[in-house]
Amino acid sequence: MLLEYFMAMLVIMGLTTTFDKHSTRHMPHFALATELSNIIPEDFEPHFDNSTDREIIAALGTTARMHCRVRSLGDRAVSWIRQRDLHILTIGIMTYTNDQRFLARHIDNSDEWVLKVVSVQPRDAGIYECQVSTEPKISLAYKLMVVTSRAQILANRELFIQSGSDINLTCIAPQAPGPYTHMLWYKDTELVSDSTRGGIRVISEQQMKTSNLVISRVLHTDSGNYTCSADNSNSDSVFVHIIKSEQHAAMQHELGVRLELPSLWLLLLLLAVIHMAPPRPQHLVV
Repeated sequence: MLLEYFMAMLVIMGLTTTFDKHSTRHMPHFALATELSNIIPEDFEPHFDNSTDREIIAALGTTARMHCRVRSLGDRAVSWIRQRDLHILTIGIMTYTNDQRFLARHIDNSDEWVLKVVSVQPRDAGIYECQVSTEPKISLAYKLMVVTSRAQILANRELFIQSGSDINLTCIAPQAPGPYTHMLWYKDTELVSDSTRGGIRVISEQQMKTSNLVISRVLHTDSGNYTCSADNSNSDSVFVHIIKSEQHAAMQHELGVRLELPSLWLLLLLLAVIHMAPPRPQHLVV
């Protein structure tokens, strides 16, 4: 492409020289500049790639990322500006704010400039501008929305499952924004799916914003921290202990004793109160 541009320039220069020979001796330089500018396409100037998502939804406490893609940037600089107070947050990869939650990210030789906001707070919601230092400057607005949404596993924080039985966990995210919510399960740090091993089923209803994890015939190796992760929501976790039959019986017995003790103490306290109560006066009937 550049070769074609140079050839076109040479053609124009040749035409200009011919014109000079047959008419005036000195053609103004601005005429040549005008001709050259007419053949340089607009794509050669910095411009935005509008294919990036400009409405970002982030759950409270999560990390938000705004992606700005600038084509043909050349030697210009990209800045991120917070619109509500016109604060310049970043220029290039440098950060110009005391709030360390704001970070600039850029990969060399790429067109993408990312504003990263760690641990999003409600005050972070609003409009942010990606600005290019052309003359005049060009900018593109991004809207950050902060929502309070949390995935919830419908179970106790700690579960004791007998070896050989099934794990059945249900996760919901009713406040997740949008009509559909993608939900995933993790054991410790590894993704759990139907292909992890035999006997695992993950059934998710994106429109209902629910997901069900079933692991059949659990083994001791299935013990661990299980996490439900939903789009634009904080995750939730439970810890699953896989125990043997004898341990299960012992724990059930211990739990029964714990439940009986409060009732026994309550009975003793009631008897003590009755014993300490003063006797009622007796009325003689004459």
